[in-house]
Amino acid sequence: MSGPVWYAGGALCGYLLGCFNTAAVISRAKGFDIRKKGSGNAGASNMYVSVGKGAAAVTALTDILKAFLPVFLLMHVLSPPVRHVHVLTGCMVIIGHMFPFWMQFRGGKGFASLLGLSLALDWRFFLICLAFVGLYLLTLHYIALASITCAVLLPVWHGFVTHSVPETVMLAVTGIVMLIKHRENIVGMITGTEIEFQRFHKNKQSK
Repeated sequence: MSGPVWYAGGALCGYLLGCFNTAAVISRAKGFDIRKKGSGNAGASNMYVSVGKGAAAVTALTDILKAFLPVFLLMHVLSPPVRHVHVLTGCMVIIGHMFPFWMQFRGGKGFASLLGLSLALDWRFFLICLAFVGLYLLTLHYIALASITCAVLLPVWHGFVTHSVPETVMLAVTGIVMLIKHRENIVGMITGTEIEFQRFHKNKQSK
């Protein structure tokens, strides 16, 4: 296959994989729309509040794997004859997760899929992201802050390690889109109206 075919195929396959929103699929199977419950986000944290730990774990794991597996396969198994296609594919998984066509382009916020891409690209950064999650949950109690931090730091880390300008730009653009998706969280943290994870947990226990 030619270079343009690899890039187009990677982008399309990545986007379609990302469109498989686990939270939406599980919630619809249970008879409701996850975007109309809790925080309204089609992601693992809202699944924890609205459905339970098991559904949240499945959601998080699936959303991580759908980004990790294609990137890992492109890097270590398929070995395409073009550069950067693995990062393009991973970024498009995140875009597909945030803007799935079958959900009127109103999907999740992409953090779990960002973790999957990070794990495939560099396991060290993946562990750093997990450390941020733990740190913020123990101190500031804002899950969204970990997502925002990792979205900003991934292109910086990847650019420093690989010196690849095209891949750094793709990750930076994806990070900017993630920040836009988190704009309500950012405003909430600034104004003090963002719901802390502790309150999520209390809401779940009270049900």
